[in-house]
Amino acid sequence: MNFIDKAFSQNLTGDDFLQAMASIYSEPEVYEILNQYPVFVSDVISIIDYDTGIQMDGLDDVINGNLCGRCTEIIEALERCGAEDEADILKRAKELYESDEDSYDKEYDNLYRQLALKNDYNGFWDIVRAYIDKNIK
Repeated sequence: MNFIDKAFSQNLTGDDFLQAMASIYSEPEVYEILNQYPVFVSDVISIIDYDTGIQMDGLDDVINGNLCGRCTEIIEALERCGAEDEADILKRAKELYESDEDSYDKEYDNLYRQLALKNDYNGFWDIVRAYIDKNIK
């Protein structure tokens, strides 16, 4: 039984479910079977990965670093959970990087300051917890 199965069997919701999903880093093989679970589970894990990347390596990690191959997936997860503002910032950053890397470099600090991490971080996670509660039933 992996951490996702355990979270479901314990009927975890909200923050408890969210915290349980952070176990992805101790059981990375679960990435391979995420398609066996409801979409919200992979969305939550994508958002956790996004947050980790932003905190450790900044916006650049998502746009053209370790998570760039998952940027579209992360944007879609943010949109589905209701964090449209965060998704829009990532879209703008990605479009800017792809069209004009020099402009992206000049706008980087401005874009980074707009992220939830630099503004309403608790509100951002409230949105994610509400998304979990809405979908876990």
